[in-house]
Amino acid sequence: MAYSRDIKDEIESVTALQSLVDAYEEIASTRMKKTRDSVLVNREFLDEIGKIFDEVRRSYINEVKRLARKRKSISGEKITFLAHNGKTVSVLLSSNTGLYGAIVKRTFDLFMDEVRSGSTEVTIAGRHGLALFLDEEPTKPYTFFELPDYNVGTIELSDLIKHIVQYEEIHVFYGKFINVVKQDPTMLSVSAEISLEEEKPKVSEVTYLFEPSLEKILVYFETEIFASLFEQAVRESELAKYASRFLAMDRATGNIKEELKKLEFDDLRVRHGLVNRKQLNSMSNLYNR
Repeated sequence: MAYSRDIKDEIESVTALQSLVDAYEEIASTRMKKTRDSVLVNREFLDEIGKIFDEVRRSYINEVKRLARKRKSISGEKITFLAHNGKTVSVLLSSNTGLYGAIVKRTFDLFMDEVRSGSTEVTIAGRHGLALFLDEEPTKPYTFFELPDYNVGTIELSDLIKHIVQYEEIHVFYGKFINVVKQDPTMLSVSAEISLEEEKPKVSEVTYLFEPSLEKILVYFETEIFASLFEQAVRESELAKYASRFLAMDRATGNIKEELKKLEFDDLRVRHGLVNRKQLNSMSNLYNR
């Protein structure tokens, strides 16, 4: 009887776990659907913005060089119109909690590859990512920011952007949504510099008029466009995490169903065993009479 009660208790526990997993899966599905369309549309928009900026720089490279000479830069140098500290920062967009499947750990592994291989400063968003980092690099300096897993507000993003925009090179590591069953760890690389040597004048079919000036346009791209790119990375990370959670919960549901089948079979086997023993006892009593 004790064994039968143990099985029944286990069945109740696994059934309760299935209810919890179903709830997580439903929430993940709802949030994934809510953010997917806007993320994919913004992804295309920002890709086009990046292409336009490249086209502007190609078309007016001579003007950029003139601005460099005005600032007493020489040919072959890189220029920027904002004050930066000359350092590189690696930024990890992680999560505050677990149960997000494999994408959080895979992104962390990509992030750590760079942290271990180069001279880069560390910035982490998300408590779970911080815990992973401290497990592997407990003595390495870092900067931490608290970011919610869903519906990140302007204030939280503003504080993080103010911190990382001071760096010359910014590498943002996050999960990117490919489809419901695939999310890939990705790095967004943003440089505050314009290389005069890499850019070569090309004939452009588009002519631009800059108002108020090219210099102010470049400053705008270094600030506003970077903020938009970073916010998109945060939204991409949200979408990838919820797609990964949905997939993980779906797999967990399958495992739970298999476990319930085994427990129900064990319960049936025990009950049949009890019935058989009762029948044998009854027949033994009759025989002894």
